[in-house]
Amino acid sequence: MSSMRINRAIAQAGVCSRRAAEQLISSGQVRVNDKVVTDLATTVDIRRDRIKVRGKLLHFGFKQHYYVYYKPRGIVSTMQDELGRQSVGELCATLPGSPRPVGRLDRASEGLMLLCSDGELANRMTHPRYGVSKEYRVTVRPRLSEAHAQQMVDGVQLEDGEAHFNTVELVSLERDRSRLNIELTEGRNRIIRRVCEALGYEVLRLKRQRFGPLVLDKLSPGEHRAMTAGEVRSLRRALKLEK
Repeated sequence: MSSMRINRAIAQAGVCSRRAAEQLISSGQVRVNDKVVTDLATTVDIRRDRIKVRGKLLHFGFKQHYYVYYKPRGIVSTMQDELGRQSVGELCATLPGSPRPVGRLDRASEGLMLLCSDGELANRMTHPRYGVSKEYRVTVRPRLSEAHAQQMVDGVQLEDGEAHFNTVELVSLERDRSRLNIELTEGRNRIIRRVCEALGYEVLRLKRQRFGPLVLDKLSPGEHRAMTAGEVRSLRRALKLEK
């Protein structure tokens, strides 16, 4: 199907998510056949219409690219960093398909990231409406009490509202610390660290092990691999982008 809403076409070209595309359209940064388009209901034919975003002509014939990446600690999970720190974008610039990082991990955290050029898939992986779950291995100090573990599931009040984890599972105990598996669908910035800090715990290590159906497998910090066609199909089916 080549006829679609303008925001969907921009997302399909891998520029950004549909929501971000709507902002570009509303701000007059999108042209269709050399005319500025600001109506979000505009329909385009991606085979015939010339669509430009910020002056760049979109191409729809390219193959989408998908990578699983183990972000090490100390790397910023953005395309570039205004403070000049090393970012995931430096890796993306070397990969075919101009992928972008999907899903944030703060600089002190590590683990699984998806890098892809599929804007619509990226939107579904991160938008709260789709409820994609994530699993983290978290080390906290001191030992986590049973009462606080239950409170993390029941709800902890933060400055921007109550936060809930889906599950909190104890992996191991040491003299002064606990290792946990935490599953959540929350997407707010630094949500695990903020919940732990609110209850009086220091997060010593935070590693994302799973993002939706994607897992780290045997990747080491800094390594990446291209996803197989079967993995991409499974991921798209899980996100209801394909039957």
